[in-house]
Amino acid sequence: MEHLNCSFNSTCDPVLMATNRTLGSQQVGPGVLLAICCLVGLPSNIAVIVTIARQWSQKISFTVKLMLNLAVSDSMTLALAPFAIYSLFYGWTFNIWACRILMYLMYCAMYASVLTVTLMAVHHYHIVKSKIPNHKEMERLQRGRRRLLLLGLWGLAIVFALPIVFTRGVQIKRGLPRCQRSVDSTFGKVTILLFEVILGFVLPFSTILTSYCWINKTNLKEGQNTRKRKKRMRRLVISIVTAFFLFWTPVHIINLIDIASTLTHTAFPAVYAALKSFRRATGDLSKTLAVINCCVNPFLYAVASGVFKKKRDNQEQKR
Repeated sequence: MEHLNCSFNSTCDPVLMATNRTLGSQQVGPGVLLAICCLVGLPSNIAVIVTIARQWSQKISFTVKLMLNLAVSDSMTLALAPFAIYSLFYGWTFNIWACRILMYLMYCAMYASVLTVTLMAVHHYHIVKSKIPNHKEMERLQRGRRRLLLLGLWGLAIVFALPIVFTRGVQIKRGLPRCQRSVDSTFGKVTILLFEVILGFVLPFSTILTSYCWINKTNLKEGQNTRKRKKRMRRLVISIVTAFFLFWTPVHIINLIDIASTLTHTAFPAVYAALKSFRRATGDLSKTLAVINCCVNPFLYAVASGVFKKKRDNQEQKR
């Protein structure tokens, strides 16, 4: 409890600020990357939201609605990123409930982003495999189901992020108060970390990869236009899977390292020391890479897919 008392006591501020005068690459690198993400990614996601909102009166596809959902969740993550930047340079100077609530909102947004990418993969698979005629009654039924899917997606994100409220705290790390995981029980810490790895990476990535593998194997016989559309989708799919894997793998590797260091703390002190040293050097950077994914998503989904260009071309033809 002493570190919590110190973090909320103004008499500790000069000591903390003096310690913070020396900034290493462990703080500067992630801080600069996060700042660039906010400056580039937030306007890009807002542009996607505005573009789709202008088309909302028309009958936009469910894929475009998923793009909107992705842009909203990524915008939430990037809007909260400045708190992480401030914390990197000056420590967490807010109270413990601000730590829990802000991190909970960020995790909600990030889970919603991951689940949206996963739902996109499943939806594309359904489009390719479905042979149901496009009747009006079926369209209304599908619209109702899709609304439930979007509501269920955010419901899952809210539930998945709930452990953050109970496991986040303010601790002194490297002379600064940090808003981070604070679990005393070894079993509890390992359980939370496994929960994040399985639900935040293993299941979504497996679903994405499986769906697109089946899409790639599906033989469509609708002529040259279909082949071009399939080729364009394949390029987009490769970008989606690659970006998700590259930007999220480091975060969950760090989670696995945390699990290993927790389990080896007492039995293998030398291994524990090596793992903790690696974790201190790369932990903040790995989290920053996950936020970069939010910056890249608008370009992957709005630009590479050509959905908005296709919409504009259709409007021009109607005129």
